[in-house]
Amino acid sequence: MATTSTSSASSLAVGGLISGIDTTSIVNALVAQQQVPITRLQTQQSAFKTQVSQIGDIISKLQAFKSAAQDLASAGALANTVTTSNSSFSATAGAGSQAGSYSVRVDQLARPSKWMSAGFAAATDTVASGSLTLSIGGTTYDPITTDNMTLADMAYAIRQSGAPVSATVLSGWDSANNRAVSYLSVTALKPGSTPGSAPPDSLSLSFAASGAGAGTDPGFAERQTAQNALFNVDGVDYVRASNTVSDAIPNVTLTLKQGAASPATQGTAEDLSLSNDQAQTTANLQKFADAYNAVMSLVQKALAVTKDTDRTTTLAGDSAVRSLQGLLHGVISHAVTGLAGVRTLADVGLKSNRDGSLTVDATTLSDALGRDPSAIDSIFKTTTNGISDFVASLVDQQSSSGSGILALDQKGLTDRVSAMDTQINQMQLRVDAFKTGLLAQFSAMESTLSSLKATGNYLTSQSSSSSSSG
Repeated sequence: MATTSTSSASSLAVGGLISGIDTTSIVNALVAQQQVPITRLQTQQSAFKTQVSQIGDIISKLQAFKSAAQDLASAGALANTVTTSNSSFSATAGAGSQAGSYSVRVDQLARPSKWMSAGFAAATDTVASGSLTLSIGGTTYDPITTDNMTLADMAYAIRQSGAPVSATVLSGWDSANNRAVSYLSVTALKPGSTPGSAPPDSLSLSFAASGAGAGTDPGFAERQTAQNALFNVDGVDYVRASNTVSDAIPNVTLTLKQGAASPATQGTAEDLSLSNDQAQTTANLQKFADAYNAVMSLVQKALAVTKDTDRTTTLAGDSAVRSLQGLLHGVISHAVTGLAGVRTLADVGLKSNRDGSLTVDATTLSDALGRDPSAIDSIFKTTTNGISDFVASLVDQQSSSGSGILALDQKGLTDRVSAMDTQINQMQLRVDAFKTGLLAQFSAMESTLSSLKATGNYLTSQSSSSSSSG
C-alpha cells in the first residue's frame, strides 16, 4: 500500500506516492512503445552497415586482384634460372629473361683509380700548407686548404668534400728504414670510367703548396689507374665501367669476378645456361590464383544463404554482387587474341575447381612450357585484351569511385545509413518530448491529489473538533 507524504509536487512526480499508482512503470511502458519504431529502424540500419562493410571488403580484394595481375604483366609470370656454375662470373636471371645458352668470356675486371700520398712518420704529422684539388668523373670539387692540417685531418677533409671517394690513413711499417710509416689512400668509390674517356680522368688529385709554414708536401701519386671491364658474349665485345652488368644479356645480371691471368690477354670462355623454372613459375601463378580466390570466396560467402541466415545482413539479393560472380568466372575463360596454342588461363595450368577456386595444374603448365614458354608472359602482358588489362577493366568497372557498380552500390547504402541517422534523431526527439509530457501530466495529477488529501485531512480535523466540543 502506498505511503502518504506531504512532500513537494516535484518529488511526487517520480513514483505516485499520493495516488498509489506506479507512474514510473507506466511512463516507461508508454515510452517503450514509442521506441519500437526507432529500434526497428536501428536494426535495419545495422543490417545496411553490415552490407556496406561487406561490399568494402569485396572492393578491397578486387583491388588486390588487379595488383596481382599487373605484377605478372610487369614482372612476368615465367621464371628462369641459371643452371651452370661459373668461375669468372655469376649470373642471375630476372623477370622477362629467356631460356638459352651463351658463351661468356671475361678478359678484364673494372677497377677504381687509387691515389696514395708520400710516407709520413705518423697520421698526426703536419702536411704542408697549400691547396688540394680533387677531380673525378669530369667534376672538380672545391679546393681544400691544408693550413695547419695533419695527415688525418686531410683525410677527414677529403671525406667531407662531397667527392665520391674514400680517404683513409693506412699506418704500416717501413722495413727498409725500420720505422713506422703512414700513407693517405684516396680511392674512387666507383670503378672504371665512362667508356671512351681516358681512365686517368676518372680521379685526379693535385696539390699546390703555398710556401707558408712548416709541414710535408703530401706528394700524391696514382698507384692504380682506373680500368673498365672487358668481356665478350657470344662473340660480341662489351666495355662497361662496372663489374655488375645488367644490359648485355636481356634481363640477366652478370657479376664479373675474374679476368684474364695476364693483362692484355683474353680470359677463358665459359658456358652460361638458363632454363625455365617451373617451380617459381608455379609460385608466380599461384599468387594470381590466391588473389582471385580471395575475391571469389568473399562473393560466394556474401551470396550464400541457409534457412538460418539473416537475409537482411547479407548481399544475397544484391544483383551487382551476383553479377560480379559471373564476371569473375569470365576471367578464367577469357581468350587472349593474337596468341596461338596458349591463349587462356586454363592453357597455362590455372584450373577452376568445383568450389570456384583456382589452382595451378602442374601437368598443364609443364605442357605450356614445352610448347611456348613466352606465351605464359604474353597472356598477361598483351595490351587491351591481355589478362592484366582485362582484369583491370573489370575491377575499375566495379570499384572506381563515382562510377563503379559496386562503389555506387556501397554509396547508396551509405547514404541510406546517413538518412536513417537523421530520421532516428528526429524520432528520438519526439519520443523524448512525449516522455517529458507524460512526466508533467503525472506530476500535476500527484500535486492535485496531494492538495485534495490535505483539504480532506483539514476537514476531518475540524469535524473531530466540533464533535468533541459538543
